[in-house]
Amino acid sequence: MKTLTSNKTMQDIADLAGVSIATVSRVFSGSPKVAPATRDRIFEIAEKVNFYPNETARTLAASRSKLIAVIMPDISNPYFTELLQNIEELCVAAGYTMIFYNSNGDADKEKEIVRQMIARQVDGMLITLTVVYSSTLPLLRKAPFPVVLMTRTVDGLDSVGIRHTEGGRLAALHMLSKGVKQFYYFGIDDDEKFFGFREELLDNGIPADRINIIGNQDWYFKTMATGALVLKNFIRNGLGSEKAGLFCVNDIYAAHALIAAREGGIKVPEQLSVIGFDDTMLCELVYPSLTSVHQPMAEIAKSSFEILMQRISAGGKSGDDVKAENIILSPSLTVRET
Repeated sequence: MKTLTSNKTMQDIADLAGVSIATVSRVFSGSPKVAPATRDRIFEIAEKVNFYPNETARTLAASRSKLIAVIMPDISNPYFTELLQNIEELCVAAGYTMIFYNSNGDADKEKEIVRQMIARQVDGMLITLTVVYSSTLPLLRKAPFPVVLMTRTVDGLDSVGIRHTEGGRLAALHMLSKGVKQFYYFGIDDDEKFFGFREELLDNGIPADRINIIGNQDWYFKTMATGALVLKNFIRNGLGSEKAGLFCVNDIYAAHALIAAREGGIKVPEQLSVIGFDDTMLCELVYPSLTSVHQPMAEIAKSSFEILMQRISAGGKSGDDVKAENIILSPSLTVRET
């Protein structure tokens, strides 16, 4: 039997383990077609002789990088953090290396990252756009690898999103059930969440002048601190005597609203009903616990990744010449104390 020495090749590992080199190759490529005991023995031998396969050489020979690029707009938001965690687990299980980039809500930076990933020849990309109508879209449609958009659906590209208008309707119905008389949305008016919120209220006979937008700027990606200050000043000075309802674009701003209400002596939910969006871990950390529109993050990640793997396996790509697959999931409302 051969002794264990350094600088072993895959053939040496195969000889030491008493298996074929094809079996060793399958183990290091993550194939499930190897008995667990054999796989463990091969890894044990490889570890003892300090052997690591040349992943770069193997992937180049196979015309695959085994790299998945993931681009998100704001990793400080727990929603994207939780979504990223789900994606990372899927990548590892499938034998891929994930390259993550935070675009910080900057459309120009987002576009440059996509260009870099094209040059790096990643196998595929999962991306959440900075804005719905991003200037990066034409570049994504021409990318030489599959691209899947997450949380939004866009014509001509594979995507997995949710019905944001339905989320807005759920928020409106909950507020109506709690006796709210004045309705506010913190976000921008060009948002499907607000469309659904307003339409449901109008359908239930609420006058348009009782439905208002606060801020109406893209605070979220530009100046979150400024947005939080606008929200804080409104809660302290803008609420009338009637019970108010505040629907926020995300849980972060809803949490800021709860802090402002507590500082201003405003009772939640007696005087002010607050609803967030995303249903992140923040909802259980704030007081009172936050009612929020739930996005099925695990399902979004799983469906997005499955589409991407199907495209990669088929050797396909995204773009104008490929019929896109669009999955739209339904949100739900997680009712808590607000």
